[in-house]
Amino acid sequence: MNETPILADPKALTLEKITSLDGLIILVVKTTQQKALCPSCHQPSSRIHSHYQRQVADLPWQGTRVRMQLLTRKFFCLEVNCPQRIFCERIGSVVAAYARQTIRLNDSLRLIGMMLGGQAGTFLAKRLGMPISGDTLLRRIRQSLLPDNPTPRVLGVDDWAFQKGHRYGTLLVDLERHRPVDLLPDRESSTLATWLRQHPGVEIISRDRALFYAEAAREGAPDAVQVADRWHLLKNLGEAVERFVTRNQSILAPSAAKVTQCQLIEYANKLEPVSMLSSGNPSEVAQRREQRYARYCEVRKLLPSGCFATRYCA
Repeated sequence: MNETPILADPKALTLEKITSLDGLIILVVKTTQQKALCPSCHQPSSRIHSHYQRQVADLPWQGTRVRMQLLTRKFFCLEVNCPQRIFCERIGSVVAAYARQTIRLNDSLRLIGMMLGGQAGTFLAKRLGMPISGDTLLRRIRQSLLPDNPTPRVLGVDDWAFQKGHRYGTLLVDLERHRPVDLLPDRESSTLATWLRQHPGVEIISRDRALFYAEAAREGAPDAVQVADRWHLLKNLGEAVERFVTRNQSILAPSAAKVTQCQLIEYANKLEPVSMLSSGNPSEVAQRREQRYARYCEVRKLLPSGCFATRYCA
């Protein structure tokens, strides 16, 4: 069973003393390594110059804040040609240089910020014993290193709004993996073309109808096939049908009247017509409503017997 140690790195640190104040636990910790590496020339040194303390915040204990007093040292650099004669001891597995929080505390705060954002993350972190401001949480997110995404084979390109009606950017999506790839700061063709040149290997570009995206695809990925995405195809089809209907009202109105008349004749003969157009006759509307209500009552009657259980589970 893996357990989280009290100290961030038990191999590099040793616990000297534990004290407590109001709402604060203080750990007095000393480094154990015999040598330290110079940050400039990376040569080890064991010649100690002096000692000093670092105050570093660590993960809380049962909601109580923890502060670590790190007793560390300064060393002389033994490399003659190194410009840095004296350097401070670094413990990369515990705390970064000049940092006031341990690496594991920073990771926890970054995770809270990623999941909840600034305001909600601040509330949760404070309740857990890690007080932090919303701005600092957002800064932790911006400092995070994003994973390297492979260049997508099928790339989706569309605009998105920083502030609707005022400022727009470009959203790039890997359509095979269904994951966002990048966010570009604007909708300029040169920006997208530069991105495509820096990420060769795109074979298909699915984009909207914007001319600047078409131009960017031709410049940045001339060998890629440009296609329209499904949403814009359906939008184009809907607009084309609407324009056709608007232009041909004089032709469609008599045809619609004939179809409605045929439906009424079939209904009068008690046939089962395929409903194409609905009539606005009040008596027919009331009759259709009675039929729907009768079906509803029948369904309610059969429901307790479990007739529809298989369908609902599917």
